[in-house]
This record gives sequence, C-alpha cells and structure tokens, in this order.
Amino acid sequence: MDCPQNRNVKTTIEKTLRGLGRAYERLLEAKADRRLFLVGGTIRDILLGREPTDFDFAVSGSGLEFAAAFARKVRSSLVVLSEPDDEARVVYRKPNPGDSPRSGTVPVTFDFNGFGDRTINTDIMRRDFTANALAMEVLRDGVGELVDIVGGRKDIADRLLRPVSADSLKLDPLRLLRAIRIGLELDFRIDETVFDLARAVTLIETAPERIGSELLRIIESPGSYTYIRKLFELGRLSDILPELVPLLEDEDLREHSLRTYFKVEEIVSSESFFSRFEPEWTAYFDQWGATADSPEPEPENPRTPEPSPSPFRRGLLKLAGLLHDLAKPETRFINTEGEVHFYGHDSLGARAASRIGRDRLRLSRAQTAMLSTLVAEHMRLHLLATAPDLTDRAVRRFFRDLGEEAFGIMILCFSDGWATAGRTGHLEDTITRMIDQRRAEAAKLKVKRFVTGYDLIALGMKPGPAFKVILQELEDLQLEGVITSTEQGLEYLKTHLPALSAGNSQ
Repeated sequence: MDCPQNRNVKTTIEKTLRGLGRAYERLLEAKADRRLFLVGGTIRDILLGREPTDFDFAVSGSGLEFAAAFARKVRSSLVVLSEPDDEARVVYRKPNPGDSPRSGTVPVTFDFNGFGDRTINTDIMRRDFTANALAMEVLRDGVGELVDIVGGRKDIADRLLRPVSADSLKLDPLRLLRAIRIGLELDFRIDETVFDLARAVTLIETAPERIGSELLRIIESPGSYTYIRKLFELGRLSDILPELVPLLEDEDLREHSLRTYFKVEEIVSSESFFSRFEPEWTAYFDQWGATADSPEPEPENPRTPEPSPSPFRRGLLKLAGLLHDLAKPETRFINTEGEVHFYGHDSLGARAASRIGRDRLRLSRAQTAMLSTLVAEHMRLHLLATAPDLTDRAVRRFFRDLGEEAFGIMILCFSDGWATAGRTGHLEDTITRMIDQRRAEAAKLKVKRFVTGYDLIALGMKPGPAFKVILQELEDLQLEGVITSTEQGLEYLKTHLPALSAGNSQ
C-alpha cells in the first residue's frame, strides 16, 4: 500500500541514491535489464536518519559479474568477498562537495550479492537480522516499494535486533559479534534469541580478520563490558581468544581481569580522576603521534615519538586490561612460606599479547605494538608508587621509556590496582606528582636545551647510540640545576666525555 509514510521513505532513498552522482548513473548503466535492489543496513541507516557511506545491493544473476562491470565503469578496484556466496565489493572515491577541485574525495563502499534466478525474498531470508532485511528495487526512473517480509521496519522503530531465522547464526557465527557491535553503535536491544542461538555455534573456524574487525569496534564502544562478560558466559570468548582459556578457568584471575576491563572502560567513557589531566588526555586519545608536551623533532633528539597511525586507542586499552594477567596461570609459583608469586608474567604476557594482536585478531603493527607495550609495562607504575623514594630521574625514565603510551599505562595500572583492592589513593598521588613534574620539566626544556646534538658533533663525535645516553644525562643535569648554561654543559662534556662516550666512534 502506497501511504504517505512509504512515499516519504521512497523519496529519501531516491534522493540518497541520486546524491551519489556519477556512481549512481554508472550503477543504472550496469543494471541494464537486471533486477537490482538496495538492501540491508543501508536502508536501516536511512530510516534512522543516518547518512550511509556503505551501500548494499542484491542483484539478479551473478553478483561478482555485476560488481566487476560496475568497477570498470567507475574505474575502481574490485574486491571479491566470497566466491561461494557470490559477494564482491567496490570502493568508489566520491568527490567531496565544494567549489574547488581540491576539495578531495570520500570513500563510498558498494557491496554486491547475486541471488541468481531466485526472488528477492530468497535474499532477504538469508540475511542476519530483521533490521537488515529490508529491500527496495532500484528502477530506471526511481525506486520501487519497500519490501519488508519479516517485520524489519517495526524492529528498527523499536530499536530491536532479532534474527531473521533460526538458522541465522548457523549460516555465519560471526553474526553474534555483528549483533553486539550494531547494538552498541546504534543503541539497539539484542533479542535473547540471538544469545540462545549463539550457544549452539562456534567461532573457531571464523576468519581472524573478520573477528578482529568486529571485536575492535565492539571494545571501542562504551558499554562493551556487559557483552564481553556475555561472550564468556556463552563460551564464545574462548573461541575468540583461546590463549585466555587457562585464565578464564581460574575464577579469581578471570574476575580480576574482567574488573580491570570494567574500570578501564569506566575511565575512558566518563568523567574520572584522569579527566583532569589536559592536554595529556586529549593528546593520548584524540591525537596521533607526539604528545602535546613532547619536544619538537630535532636531529639530535632520538627520543621524539614517531607518529602513530593506530586508532581504537580506547578499545586497545580495554583489551590490555583483559589481557594484562594473561600469563599468570603459567607463571604461578608458591614459595616455602606458601606465598604465591607470578614472576615474569608481564614480559611473558606481552609476547602472548603480541601474538594475539598479530595472528589472532590481525591488528595493525601499531595496534599490536601498543597492546604488547601496555601488557609488558602494566606493573611499572605499581613499582614506582610503592618505592621508598620516588626520584625525579625515575619519573623521567618512565616517560622516556614508555613514550606516547605513558598515559595509557597510568590508566591501566590504576584500573589494575582498583580491581585488586579497590584502593587507588597512593596511585592518584603518584600519578599527579609524575604528571606535574613532567609538565614543569617540559616547560623548562621548551625554553632552551643548553647542549644539543649539534654541540656533540662540533666536539668531533659522530651521531650514534651514545648520543641518546649523553643527551639524556645532560638533560637530567640541566633539569636538576647542576648545569645552568651552555658553557657549563660543554665543560662537563670535556671532563666526562671519555666515560659517557664509551663505544662511540669518534
């Protein structure tokens, strides 16, 4: 029935398609006499008032052939998603709106699936959730009526994720993670049927790339703790991270790790003790590369952090909270007094976390390095906070060694301490003192470094590993007031150079 509400949806979808410009024109050319339907999450997003950048289509005949023809017409690359499922993707660079030819482009993804000589209803019934099971035919002069045979439009209005069929998760177990990710990102309630079906499937055979992609988006979202615990209860967390099985089977270690994850999520998602630290907060979570108080890059300053291309910092920090005690089961040691220790669990856990990032979740190099560093150094702040005397040099060493991950380590250690005993006062005092010192010393160094790498070169030294040692020593002496001028710094060098430059080529 063509009611005003349906006409409004048709008008909106047609306007969205026409807004694709040249790509829409080429889509109609490729369509020719075939039946082509806009389907899935694209319609869902339009009904929710969200501007889509991913367009899903079902096409009669071969989806791979149609995608290849379309890719040629828009001069874009073709990516085969699944030959057995007849699915392919084309990523088109759509020109940005603007008067200038330099306005740039934005990527728009077109996914195509063929339904052969069957009907569109067949395609709808193989989809994951009713909210993603709507279709609208693309015609030469507009679009057809909304096809909704499973009540998807009502479920979108009710913000409910419900399986299309009882076989939904059997067809693709990854749909469990898709449900959680969509639920978190779109604030949809997940029908209990999804979790009932999840008990009878396994993710063991699912490709790591697919799992990693969905899991990253899940853990990056606020509120993911509830679903991480749910995945454990369903037995699916063991499928995703089999390396965690020994820890998950130990109730004390499991609950501590989940509590740590919870606290990290609470800190990064809302106002907390750490929110007061600006610009450190913004530099860590919202900018990439050197932190706001880092020195400008110089040839003589090998400590300057390299830019990081890694997004998902909140999610990776939460994941580190889950994994930080990963190696405790295999390092458990009970001494003659009955005391339990876990010697080396941090370094051993870091190596395991690196393998998980690289092989299990297929994270980028930067993301894997971040995860490994967080796990490796999660005891560092505890040691500083409980030291009899926290020296200025120890604080500088912390920031130098950890670089751009220093702030994240503080959050992870804080959360670890909270999960262990619920007491964080000593950590708050230590963190405040360390950041205050870092700010004060950064301000001093911004004024002028009395001795630079160029001065070392002028003394006849060649740049090498010893430069870092020498410059750090001189920087410490300047901050401590031992050296108050360039002349004093050069005199110190002449006096102590043999000891400081051992092994350096001159």
